[in-house]
Amino acid sequence: MRKGISPLVAAVILIAATMSIAGILTFWATGFVRERLDVAGNTTDETNCLAAQFRLYSGTFDNSTSPGTLYLILENQRSIDLSLTNLYLFYPNNILQDITLTETLLGNKLKSITISNVNSGFSGGKIKTNCPDIDVDFTISQLSVTS
Repeated sequence: MRKGISPLVAAVILIAATMSIAGILTFWATGFVRERLDVAGNTTDETNCLAAQFRLYSGTFDNSTSPGTLYLILENQRSIDLSLTNLYLFYPNNILQDITLTETLLGNKLKSITISNVNSGFSGGKIKTNCPDIDVDFTISQLSVTS
């Protein structure tokens, strides 16, 4: 007569093997999901930038004093908040004035910004945001100029 493993011992071994495989799969799946969520979290800002858009609603350049003051009203045309980072003013002979901005343009809102110490004679400008491809160009002819 041959002896084998008892049915009770076989059942315990099967349950232990199943639990071990389940533990290994859980460990792998947790790491996999965490990695995918990190990747998705990093692209959220880029995705928001795709839906961003703003424009120069109106502007005035007051050059009654030297240097002058630039008054701009910007309109955010989408629900994505934008951080205004730089204003570049272009002058003849390839001269550039770079002004750092720290304004936030809330979604679907108008915002007035005032920039002091602006030299007269610029031909146009560009307003840059935290989104690489979202900016606004303008010329001096689009602004009201007061002397």
